[in-house]
Amino acid sequence: MMFRRFLPAAALMMLPAMTMAADMQPAAPTAPAAQGTPNSTASLAHTPHDPAPDEVEAHIKALHDELGITKKQETLWTPFAQDMMDNAQRLHDAIEARRDKLPKMNAVENMQSYADLVAERAHDMQTLNSAFAPLYDSFSKKQRKHADTLFVQGDSEHAEKQQERAAASQGAAAAPAAQ
Repeated sequence: MMFRRFLPAAALMMLPAMTMAADMQPAAPTAPAAQGTPNSTASLAHTPHDPAPDEVEAHIKALHDELGITKKQETLWTPFAQDMMDNAQRLHDAIEARRDKLPKMNAVENMQSYADLVAERAHDMQTLNSAFAPLYDSFSKKQRKHADTLFVQGDSEHAEKQQERAAASQGAAAAPAAQ
């Protein structure tokens, strides 16, 4: 189902802590340590995943369809969908600004930049939640139950993908050390 493909994006839009932990990427390639083992702290400098605009639009459409938004609910859906688009654009802009500055940052500046990004995402989540609450209140019992289930599934699927990525990165780090 197309929606399941975008559930991680739902988590991205709906849960800031997961957003900040998603798709951790090294800030820059790291050189192996003197003994030929990879730098185990390389992943400390990372930037969250930045979804492409078409991914955001597809996610919004899939969420609209999956939640069964009615014509009556469209007036409540529209500000929520617009908030998701605005948040995605702000995240994109913040990530690009961070990536541009990252090579010149020291560790303290890097941590502050990341903290600023997390604080901005937390603020965006508050506005998104404010837009979602009246929409959720307008849902039928069936829609509410389905929405509750979707968000739990999104959390579970996101956690599984994080574990898979962590295991894969540990395996990749261990492979050169074994050679």
